[in-house]
Amino acid sequence: MKDIYAVLDLGSSTIKLVVGEIVNSNVNILYASMIPSHGIKNGEIKNQSLVIEDIRQIIASGQSALNTKIERVALNIPTHKSRLYQCQGSCMVHRPQDGITNEDIIRALNDAKRFERKENEEIISVIPVTYYYSQTSSKEAPIGKKSANLTIDAMVITTRSKILYPYLRVVELSGLEVVDISIDAYGCAKEAFDEVYLEEGAILIDIGYKSSSISFFYEGYLQLLTTVPVGGYSLTKKLANELQIPIPKAEAYKIKYGTCNRQIGNEDIIHTIYMGDEEKNYSQRDLAELLYDAAKEMAQVIKEKISVIEGSSKYEMLIVGGGGELEDIAKPMMEVLGSSVRVYRPEIIGARKMSYVSCLGMIYFLNDRIKILGKQKPSLVLPELTHTMSLRFKGLTKSTGQKSDKKINKLIDAIFTENE
Repeated sequence: MKDIYAVLDLGSSTIKLVVGEIVNSNVNILYASMIPSHGIKNGEIKNQSLVIEDIRQIIASGQSALNTKIERVALNIPTHKSRLYQCQGSCMVHRPQDGITNEDIIRALNDAKRFERKENEEIISVIPVTYYYSQTSSKEAPIGKKSANLTIDAMVITTRSKILYPYLRVVELSGLEVVDISIDAYGCAKEAFDEVYLEEGAILIDIGYKSSSISFFYEGYLQLLTTVPVGGYSLTKKLANELQIPIPKAEAYKIKYGTCNRQIGNEDIIHTIYMGDEEKNYSQRDLAELLYDAAKEMAQVIKEKISVIEGSSKYEMLIVGGGGELEDIAKPMMEVLGSSVRVYRPEIIGARKMSYVSCLGMIYFLNDRIKILGKQKPSLVLPELTHTMSLRFKGLTKSTGQKSDKKINKLIDAIFTENE
């Protein structure tokens, strides 16, 4: 059976669609595309019509390329305003003589959701971290293991309802079903970090266009989640101000000549400023100096945020995200942050851009959910393939007193059926 997933990532600068299948624990990309985003600002949907138009455009392109209809997608939303909780849930195993089942795990995860939170908070994901049963602990779902009871340490990710509901609404109004949902910070970590990093500690810096998210993983949990108002735009703006050119032209220079390698040997003049009778010439090395300084300024803002992490400099820091697509950007970041910094670029054929990291991680996330939820309805059916699959939307819950469209309520009420 082919495990095929369609992932939609709605960001403030771009919208991504990735369709892939899991083959022997590896992702095989069937389709990947990215288009400019309209109607989303600072992680919130401001113009529903524009976002729907973008979604329909990228889905239509994917359907044309794959010669099939995409009916369901997993959804990645921005980290903006998300919060984290470490919770524990327990249940009695229904038939201990037969072993733990998927239903037992779901009931324990339901129990982990019973904690006090703000009225306007909605649960996005309930992610099991450690399972305890029969005086044994495991990171893997203990399906079939015999035990009278089950306890799960879980990580719960929430966001504000006014942020979440518009994302669900635009996807539904685009004619798609949401099968699962998470935030881009967690998706990036699933792709870029292995279990050792997640346990021993690592910091993920996801550089976006005008903002970046910072997440700290330790002992299997997402311990810190925050955003900073700097990104790829900060680098472009530095060039625009210094070279006295419009932002679009500065962005073109950054893409064509951009590097933080100050040892670059190209001394050809690429830009000239005229000031009266005088002129000032800029070479690619001059641009490298400007970008190096701009990256250091960005790193300084990030350093202030991660200063709350005790001993932050001892953890390796990983750069992902489209805003980090700049040669040697790790060097100035390392100089300021005082830690090992490296750039993570996917090596998967068809999705090697840094912007696709969160989508790739979401595919692995969905594959992990099979162990909890079992096989579900397919996301799409490709020509000449008889078996595909995707996962139902699990983990989102509705706070009491919240109002929303009836269809959205129906979706929310469908998650994690509480079978006591």
